[in-house]
Amino acid sequence: MCLSLMSQGLLYPQQVPLVLQVLKQTAGSSSWHARYTVLTYLQTMVFYNLFIFLNNEEAVNDIRWLVIKLLEDEQLEVREMAATTLGGLLQCHFLVINGPVQTHFEQLLKTRLPKKRKRDLSTVVDTIPSADLVKRHAGVLGLSACILSSPYDVPTWMPQLLMDLSAHLNDPQPIEMTVKKTLSNFRRTHHDNWQEHKQQFTDDQLIVLTDLLVSPCYYA
Repeated sequence: MCLSLMSQGLLYPQQVPLVLQVLKQTAGSSSWHARYTVLTYLQTMVFYNLFIFLNNEEAVNDIRWLVIKLLEDEQLEVREMAATTLGGLLQCHFLVINGPVQTHFEQLLKTRLPKKRKRDLSTVVDTIPSADLVKRHAGVLGLSACILSSPYDVPTWMPQLLMDLSAHLNDPQPIEMTVKKTLSNFRRTHHDNWQEHKQQFTDDQLIVLTDLLVSPCYYA
């Protein structure tokens, strides 16, 4: 309750660097609950002090760095909350979807995952290093946040991001579930004006997307 009330407080510009410093320190905590709380606190703090932050380019960059860093957190709950936070900041135009941001997520998405190997004669185990899986999932979550930040529009960059994301529909969990949820939410929010939205896609992209949205895997 205390943190909730503090996050709603109005800040003076000179207080912003100290607040962000404390949030960065907390984001390095060994407790994933503390790292998770950094994101929930950040969401409310930014929205209540939006204009103060928008007049401070360094603070905006610090917040972008912090959220993107937590997208690669080892704890699934923290990564998912970082994606939710990023989507909200993009939707209110606090952050923008530019080339460097997309390139960063695309690079994470290309993280290679080794195939499963037999450890003994009776058991097949998943030998995917957790760090590699986390990096690829971070890329998926980043693209997902970008896509879901435009729930009723199809910007020029969105069709390709949807294609990139759909290529990972058969990846290991939790990547597969993230891709399915993103496609499901995209379909739900763009359904009413789909005749207009689909004009933004090429014929090949439209075939792939249509197949995904009506295939059995979509409803799984």
